[in-house]
Amino acid sequence: MSTCVKCGRDVSATAAFCPACGTPNPEAPTVLEAAGEATQLLEPSALAKQLQTALGPNFLVENEIGEGGFAHVFSVADRKLSRQIAVKVLRPEFTGSPSSVQRFIREAESAAKLNHPNILPIFFVGEGQGLVYFGMPMVHGEALDARLRREGQLPEAEVVRIGCDIADALAEAHGQSLVHRDVKPQNVMLQGAKQRVLVADFGIAKAAAGSGERLTGTGVIIGSPHYMSPEQASGAPDVDLRSDIYSLGVVLWEMLAGEVPFDGPSTQGILIQHLTKAMPAIKTKRPTVSAQLAKVVARCTEKKPGDRFQTAAELADALRACAVSAAAAAGPERRGLRLPRPALLGAAAVVVVAGGLLLWRGLSTRSPGSTSAGAEPAHSNAARLAVLPFEVSGTDSSLAHSVAQLLTDAVSQRYHVPTVDGRDLLGRWTAEKRRTAAPLADNASFAYGLGANQMVVGSAVAAGSALRLSVDVYDTHDLTKLVHGDITGSGANWFPLVDSLGPKVAIAMCIQPEFNPGRLCYDTPAHPKESLSVTDVPQPGETPPTPASFFVLVDSTGQVTDVRVRTPSTHEDINAFALARVRQAAYQPATKTGHPVSAWAPVTVAVQSGAGTRAVSLPAQCRTPGNNPNHVCWDTRPAPLAVPQIPWHGQGAPPTAPTFWVHVSDAGTVLDVQPKSTSSDERFSIAAQSAVKDFRFSPAQKGGRSVEAWTQIAISPAQ
Repeated sequence: MSTCVKCGRDVSATAAFCPACGTPNPEAPTVLEAAGEATQLLEPSALAKQLQTALGPNFLVENEIGEGGFAHVFSVADRKLSRQIAVKVLRPEFTGSPSSVQRFIREAESAAKLNHPNILPIFFVGEGQGLVYFGMPMVHGEALDARLRREGQLPEAEVVRIGCDIADALAEAHGQSLVHRDVKPQNVMLQGAKQRVLVADFGIAKAAAGSGERLTGTGVIIGSPHYMSPEQASGAPDVDLRSDIYSLGVVLWEMLAGEVPFDGPSTQGILIQHLTKAMPAIKTKRPTVSAQLAKVVARCTEKKPGDRFQTAAELADALRACAVSAAAAAGPERRGLRLPRPALLGAAAVVVVAGGLLLWRGLSTRSPGSTSAGAEPAHSNAARLAVLPFEVSGTDSSLAHSVAQLLTDAVSQRYHVPTVDGRDLLGRWTAEKRRTAAPLADNASFAYGLGANQMVVGSAVAAGSALRLSVDVYDTHDLTKLVHGDITGSGANWFPLVDSLGPKVAIAMCIQPEFNPGRLCYDTPAHPKESLSVTDVPQPGETPPTPASFFVLVDSTGQVTDVRVRTPSTHEDINAFALARVRQAAYQPATKTGHPVSAWAPVTVAVQSGAGTRAVSLPAQCRTPGNNPNHVCWDTRPAPLAVPQIPWHGQGAPPTAPTFWVHVSDAGTVLDVQPKSTSSDERFSIAAQSAVKDFRFSPAQKGGRSVEAWTQIAISPAQ
């Protein structure tokens, strides 16, 4: 047992870090000591000579060309086949026992069976002179890591291309039950002028992890902390292919942002962030990223494996859908296509419908509020609807396009729903030879590429003289079904049927903020029952923060069910406090014909100056955690704004909840955290203490004003 040099807590002699404050333990055994092996670390020159002896006269070891966490890489001339190859020599600390040597050889042999254009092949694997090595092609190019260091953010199309190729390579390996475990830019090679993607080092991380089975007490982590999945960071022994998907998601994030999402001065700090912190939305770093690609990245990096893509092939398909959308969004002129505009209703210029719906069919006229599919789509969060061709059964197939165009005109002209121009949409649909029976995700990708945030998928089924029209409205981002409607009538006069579906489709658009044409969604808007503001204590020379505004979805009982940022404040802390204020406020719900309804409300949170209200220091008797004699320190203690829990991804029974003393400022921020009791899982205690520092609290109250105070909090594991 040793003592932490920072906080004085007792620390196990074999623990790498203090369980209370996370400070490294200088008395912990080193990797080699823990392995119990007197492994000799060779200089590169000596290692090259040793490798030459092991390879024999058919090879000439020339020079060392690279070095990584697991191995040294040498340029080697293959004299027998007259070619240049690369030979990777594993570091001695990973091959210190016969069992670890055999483990590496087995993994290399498994990887050598992979045959895919995006996987760097293995020529041979060998053992000799105390070394384990394997040969592979010499790649003329660079690692993705080098390109990122040089260029920073990559073009979105290039991110999709590289991501697709990596996902394809992973799908091939996963199909043969081989998980990479160390997906990172350093293991992605870009070959030649065309930057062909080659994924390297399959299986090495698994073998290295196996060779370190006796090292777990020292806190040794095999792999790259910046790209580790939460389950891998927690030390779970049975990570599966979804861990690779998380790591690839981080690589996608880095290619788009030009930096990794989580960083820090220590491996431990980085791992804790992967375990406990939500992945930052990529749009906060690069707002121009398409919503579709942002959703793919977010799904890859979900904390729970079950919330991610379940296969690499599924991820590859999603990335390809992003590429299709990007191409479609470029417009037909930019792609060099001339799309025909079919005449959908013959020569008729005007159609009068029994329900009073007047549809102008001038072939050169666009519907009010419509967006041309040939123009660059402006992807805002506003409602914009694409009505896709209907699937037709038992009647004239021409109805597929005719019904879609009539419904587009109905919702656009009568209910003022912004739509993608129907003629351009149908023209592109025909040119691309699309089918109504295509997967829903493919249709959503097509619609989104035209600038639509919602789409209508419908069917027309004839039975005798009757015709049944059905529609489903979907969100093109996440395929949420917004509304379903159907109607049956005479097939001889189906125009009134379309007219009846119009309001059902239009009502679905009420899920979008700021959509209420002609008071379709509500008569009176929802609003807070009082003005909302937060107090800021400006620092000398600091620019005053701007207000924060939000869209708040208020249900018919006045409860908040969703909040979206409309315009953030220039000060990040103000955004956090304003969001908490918005969620806690009381609201008057919107009304429609006198009845309360669910609706979005624009809400602005003002910023008031609180200069002079912050306490300089706590009174002496209040500086000890838990001390509050005769309520001299506070009347009501601080309370967390959210449930005090963090994700836990371990195996077996969940750990017990650790408790902490938390010093909370009069603004609700955390000033200090001290352990009170530890969890049954030391790693969970460390993660919990780190997470508490980012919690937000309602501050303590004394005499009607906010004051600093200590409070006690227990952090439970969330599975």
